[in-house]
Amino acid sequence: MQGLMIYEIPLFRLGFATILKTEFGVDIDYTDRDAVLRAANALIPYESAEAFLLDTEWDKDNPECSSEEYLIEHRICRWIDGKFVYFSNLLWEGIS
Repeated sequence: MQGLMIYEIPLFRLGFATILKTEFGVDIDYTDRDAVLRAANALIPYESAEAFLLDTEWDKDNPECSSEEYLIEHRICRWIDGKFVYFSNLLWEGIS
């Protein structure tokens, strides 16, 4: 099992898919390894909401939608294990 990637283990993929659905409203097929890997790559952790806004400049493009409360309520970002996690739909959909 040495070198086995987490996304190769079905139970971990199922748990990850459940967390995505619960936290971000994103429904993925846990049996689709490519979808799981793409979704994992679309998650970007930040130390704070302020760090997210500074890095992404979200507040410049969306000033009316940039409060921490708005970002959480609309499942754009979530607090997970002390990190402010952003799910990038652009990365998820493969748009650069």
